Amino acid sequence: MKKRIALLTVVLSIAMVVFGGAMTAYAGHQCSTTVLIGDVDLDGSIDSLDLALLYAEINNTQPFTNQLQYIAADVNYDGAVTMLDAYLIRDYILRAISSFPAGATYTVYYGDVNGDQLVTEEDLRIVKDYILLKTTLTFRQYVAADVDGDGLVDSLDASYINSYVKGKRDHFPVCP
Repeated sequence: MKKRIALLTVVLSIAMVVFGGAMTAYAGHQCSTTVLIGDVDLDGSIDSLDLALLYAEINNTQPFTNQLQYIAADVNYDGAVTMLDAYLIRDYILRAISSFPAGATYTVYYGDVNGDQLVTEEDLRIVKDYILLKTTLTFRQYVAADVDGDGLVDSLDASYINSYVKGKRDHFPVCP
């Protein structure tokens, strides 16, 4: 394994010289977070507490405290957290269904806003357009774009992604 990593490092170094540093950064080489779909409280299991938290969010009595909760709660993957998601989680808990339309898990690759598992100029463009109010972001895109982990997508995140794409940074602040 160490030999493969060393070989990969040499190959990437040569490619950087050949391509003049204009490379695409692969998201797999940075940190990621995997969310269990339906696990709204992010404790690793799907139970009645998840349903209660979802009801509280939908009824505006207790908003989610973590952006990952929106990904976990959107079990039908329609881009919104609604009563339909609550009904699906209820049915899952009652064993009326065995899976969610959104799948079992979702992995957020930080910096990979367009979901192609690469961190590129395209991801940077999407973040800039969001900052300039030219576009909106899905729950999944928002979490991926928040590379400093402060719960906001702003010019600082765009700066971090820009530095990463240009090879001036090898990880994001959200990554340990």
